[in-house]
Amino acid sequence: MMSYTSYGFLLLTAAGLAVTGILRQSGKRWVLLAMSLVFMAAAGGYETVLFWFVSTAAGFAAALLLEENFSAGRIFRVRREEKRRTSGEGRMPGEDETPAGASAFAGRRKRGILLIVVAFQLALLAWFKYANLPGYTAEAFYELTGREYEWELIERVSLTGISFYTLMIIGYEIDVYRGETKAVRSFPKFSLFTGYFGHFLQGPIDTWEGAGDSLASPARVSFSDVQDGCLRILSGLFLKLVISERLAVMVDTVYGDYSSYGGGYLMLAAVAFSLQLYTDFCGCMDLVCGVSRLFGVRLAENFRQPFFSESVSEFWRRWHITLGAFLRKYVYIPLGGNRKGVLRKYGNTLAVFLLSGLWHGGKWTFIIGTGLLQGVYMIIGALLEPLAIAFFRFVRVKRTAPILRLLRRIRTFVLITVGFVLFRSDTLTMAGEILLGMLRQSRYPEYAEGVWHSGLGAADFAVLLIALTVLFLISLWREKRGEEKLLRGEAIRTIACFGMLFLILVFGCYGKGYDSSSFIYSRF
Repeated sequence: MMSYTSYGFLLLTAAGLAVTGILRQSGKRWVLLAMSLVFMAAAGGYETVLFWFVSTAAGFAAALLLEENFSAGRIFRVRREEKRRTSGEGRMPGEDETPAGASAFAGRRKRGILLIVVAFQLALLAWFKYANLPGYTAEAFYELTGREYEWELIERVSLTGISFYTLMIIGYEIDVYRGETKAVRSFPKFSLFTGYFGHFLQGPIDTWEGAGDSLASPARVSFSDVQDGCLRILSGLFLKLVISERLAVMVDTVYGDYSSYGGGYLMLAAVAFSLQLYTDFCGCMDLVCGVSRLFGVRLAENFRQPFFSESVSEFWRRWHITLGAFLRKYVYIPLGGNRKGVLRKYGNTLAVFLLSGLWHGGKWTFIIGTGLLQGVYMIIGALLEPLAIAFFRFVRVKRTAPILRLLRRIRTFVLITVGFVLFRSDTLTMAGEILLGMLRQSRYPEYAEGVWHSGLGAADFAVLLIALTVLFLISLWREKRGEEKLLRGEAIRTIACFGMLFLILVFGCYGKGYDSSSFIYSRF
């Protein structure tokens, strides 16, 4: 299976850059489309290509119907003109071009088309991702009551990327229906938008306005773009190969025998997984954004230092930004947002996070861990906010004091980490045992090896600590300076590229025991 850290993807990228260097600028999008089809087939197989094509063709045709065939009054005007031509009649003086009710009829037809195409896309997604959800639900219920439930798993093919391109197609259809986006007239352009290798495997969940034009007409690449792209690629590889893969060893060691560990070890593993998930996912985003920059394509940013958040709501504005933007625009606001009273606002919040958890997978560990629990956090936070404001006014302490901001960040990290424990667990029972195990005295199995019995040797553990320190300092710089470049000057940036490449080759994790070809979010 091809992934972003495989040798196959490296060769594919090199071949694409070589061909685009020969062809004219106008031919670049055809190279990107060919690369995307090759990547899709290598990463997911022919089934993935087939169903992606079906979804894309349906979305393309439906958008044309929404914009053209059922514009207000068009169908009535066509029928009336045909009737007059056959009867020899002309238009009566003062007759309105569009009869009464034509606009309403056209509006109903447009809504019908939209509902059909959205239902079709969601039906494909539901079958391939959630066919076993009823069985998992019954199993979870029986586990909580102390009983066993046996059921037969529904076997079906696993479609790579379906969670991402389905949402992109749905968002595009709604934008065309609302008149916010013009329907794309070229099927190859639309196919590149939905199937582009840079966001096919793990996102970001782009919009046509955000990435479609950039893919349809890639910009010319300057030497500065090459430097920025290489730095982003190397940053992603550093996060994945140097940090995430070492954290994965710690997490897998403890979670693999969680009942034998206790207290501090389970807490350490929970913290390690939060950092692993971030460095894995953010590393992938850096890598694909960097590769895209080499081709003159700009993708949406998906992270903005999320662990500096002072509240859960702020965290979800910084983590998986494009998914949050999609749910806010197409679910939360249409449901009424915060415009229809407090109770409706909280209900809409829970609905959005229910869908967010469900999007991650058809298991209740996902639905609760990254869904409902996060919604409950946000509602409780909103309810307590007035009390917090009143308390700090009473004690005459500024809420912006550095120590209070630090405590709020720690609190947010702890709450998010609890949700990620469920996200990492196989079942709700496993998650409950891990969380309860954090309260008992620390212990570890006798066979456990490595520093702090984590499975990591002393050298790997030291590299991990240094790498995490570097990550923290760079993240702190970005938090303070925003988009300001950390490295300036072409010579310094070039030297930095070779230096980072050297560090990755020396300290990256390779070989037995590591799975650098697999990113966590590629499963969703």
